[in-house]
Amino acid sequence: MRSSNTFPLQRMPSLRSLLVFDTVARHLNQVRAAESLSLTQSALSRQIKALEDHLGVALFERNSRGLKFTQEGELLYDFTRRSFELLNEGLGRLVLDVERQTLVVSAARSYAERVLAPRLGDFVRAHPWIDVRIDVHRYYADIEASGADISVRLGDGNWPGYDALRLSEDGLIPVCAPAVAQALRGGEPGDVAGHLVFRNVERDYVEQWNRCNAQAAFVNEHAVLKFNDSTTLLSALEAGQGVTVARMSLVADALARGVLVRLWSGEARDDLDYYAISAQRTAHRSATVLFMEWLRETLIRPRAGA
Repeated sequence: MRSSNTFPLQRMPSLRSLLVFDTVARHLNQVRAAESLSLTQSALSRQIKALEDHLGVALFERNSRGLKFTQEGELLYDFTRRSFELLNEGLGRLVLDVERQTLVVSAARSYAERVLAPRLGDFVRAHPWIDVRIDVHRYYADIEASGADISVRLGDGNWPGYDALRLSEDGLIPVCAPAVAQALRGGEPGDVAGHLVFRNVERDYVEQWNRCNAQAAFVNEHAVLKFNDSTTLLSALEAGQGVTVARMSLVADALARGVLVRLWSGEARDDLDYYAISAQRTAHRSATVLFMEWLRETLIRPRAGA
């Protein structure tokens, strides 16, 4: 049943007239209210008079010192103030939802876990209106068909039709856990003294090391343990299970924390690096531009200043 205190919708004053009233009520000064609404004082007075006539009550008392609420005016202002605050909040949320952008970043699991994940919180905190989704994959699909906005790939930078942002200049270095390095201390470079050697079946960096560093090629390995996933290989490495040759960008944080150590000096190269590529269909979206700039600031400029 409709309450007897409700106002008939068909007689509801216009939103404009209520906004004018709310502005006058907030200032209790016609000059400042008129300036705020870009109205003349006479136009503002006419709108207030029309609202009072429409409601059948006086809303203000006018005297030589300005305006003062009537009891009815004070009651109406309490309602309009709360209503406009609620409306403003609702419209703000609506606009925020409309302006939100989703950003899909595809990357190999090893790069996503060891390079992006430890840093992504900084980007999200700085850009809370961007919903970031990391799409972890093993095999790089065509970026336009994959649905990703940005793809981080290992390659030579040659992707026709795309601008590739180079994220790393990677050397391949021999690494292991500190305890393993301690056990090998005093030995000749390359002599793993009966320890397990980890190799990646897709990209055998140990073999690349051996080709580039013949004087320090791996010898005396107890056995070889092969992986088709760099993340699993590096987890076993950090657990002290063996030695390997790894891409610098994937172990840089672990080296900084002391979880892994460099086994011998020198490095190998394979002419591959990590690149970020933006899809042509979304390259100019603000979310894409901001993320590419964040990658540049986070991963490239610190290296350039080192």
